[in-house]
Amino acid sequence: MTVRLPVLISGGGIAGLTAALLLRREGVDPVLVEKHAGVSPQPKARRFNPRSTEVFRLLGLAAEVAEASAPLASFTEVLAGPTLAAAQVRELSGTMRERRLQQARIPELSPGPNVLCPQVVLEPILRRAAEERGVSVRLGTELVSFTQDDDGVTALLKPADGEPYELTADYLIAADGARSPIRTALGIPRSGHGHLADNLDLYFRADLTELAREKPFNLCEIDNPVASGAFLSVNGTDRWLFSTADFPEAHTLGDGDWHDLLRIVTGIPDLEVELLSRSPWESAMRVADRFRDGRVFLVGDAAHMMPPMAAAGANTAIADAANLAWKLAAVLAGQAAPALLDTYHAERRPAGYAIAEASSTVRGHVGDMLAAFTKPDSRHDDLPATMFGTQYTEGAFVPDGRGPAPVDHYAPAGRPGTRVPHAWLDATTSTVDLAGPGLTLLTGPDNGRWIAEADRLGLRLATVSHQHWLAEVCLPADGALLLRPDVIVAWHSACGTPLAEAVTRVLGTAAIPA
Repeated sequence: MTVRLPVLISGGGIAGLTAALLLRREGVDPVLVEKHAGVSPQPKARRFNPRSTEVFRLLGLAAEVAEASAPLASFTEVLAGPTLAAAQVRELSGTMRERRLQQARIPELSPGPNVLCPQVVLEPILRRAAEERGVSVRLGTELVSFTQDDDGVTALLKPADGEPYELTADYLIAADGARSPIRTALGIPRSGHGHLADNLDLYFRADLTELAREKPFNLCEIDNPVASGAFLSVNGTDRWLFSTADFPEAHTLGDGDWHDLLRIVTGIPDLEVELLSRSPWESAMRVADRFRDGRVFLVGDAAHMMPPMAAAGANTAIADAANLAWKLAAVLAGQAAPALLDTYHAERRPAGYAIAEASSTVRGHVGDMLAAFTKPDSRHDDLPATMFGTQYTEGAFVPDGRGPAPVDHYAPAGRPGTRVPHAWLDATTSTVDLAGPGLTLLTGPDNGRWIAEADRLGLRLATVSHQHWLAEVCLPADGALLLRPDVIVAWHSACGTPLAEAVTRVLGTAAIPA
């Protein structure tokens, strides 16, 4: 007997789990299948930027993520040397000094911190939260095949320890990685620079507590005749990663060879080391030409493969999930027209391509990326503008005629299609926290003209009296902004379009009162 459900998610990594949690926040009950039974044998992504931790705040997971990232909270140094033992803190170039000044501004712009939280640590937090909130998480279950028509998607699922069975869903989210069998089955081509480098990650256990205490490093570039690459901290005590591109014949080497290599590049000849896993991977830029095919949506690496600089892929995946989840929920609830789902591709494909291209400027291994990023003559965009300034040019919002926001500094000014600026409203609540579930109307303190209309349109209403924030978003005391659950401004009252018409344009249909 085929079971019907609203959304099926294939893939239990960061993208799939975030999508599942955001769907639950919007009142949708998804099923998530993941072919692997356990967590990844590799740490994978580590740095999650404030835009991602803002999502964790909205999901009520900020405290857990902060606790999980605490072991690496002080691991901020960037080192370089022939070995880890001999490595020294890089001398700050002018570019790096400016970068650090930009980093220092981040707490003024977001309630979410930058955190170092390896994916192998973060995924169990997201999975546990998903299960506790009612998501059906089915590990060890592979999506073998699927078909779709105008009414839904029917998937054949194969548990590792059971008989295959079918599920039919209104929609399917492909969060199944860079090799995405779903994307392949759909025949969706990819564009971009393609192959950049072949890499190998050595994940190992060794007690380097004392060395790390003297120089707590996030990244350490290694330039050694035996192997070049970079060390990455995983827990700051006994778990580490060494990434290199110097061993194209890695499959011919045994654990003993890797133990010897790690002793050389750490600079500790008698180091007791245990190799936990070795993982070859390709650095490449490949972006799907379509993020939507009928009732199937690509998120994360399935949509955009990119080099791992600053965990760009994982952070972009979280933004994908945030963009898609509320749109699916609105359509499933009958509050939006199916055409709203077209805006997922219209908004996220250009954003994903731009991030992937920026991450591909360095075409070697992690050490090469680090060296290029920190060299004295390197040039980088304004960090706040890069991190918070994504601006959609078309999609689920009503333009207000002001033209694009500046790209050389962060100043969105409440423009539709941009992230709503952050301001603390009290000791624990940010304007960012006011987003979702559903659409929210943010008003100035003179909100009398909006109360009845917000109620009639089924909009959540929040009043903001923060004078600096009102000035920043160009909002008079009796003005209003329409805010999407993904923290994107959908409408500004100064544009002249009536609120009811704006809601209809955003959703494709009139809002239905809750």
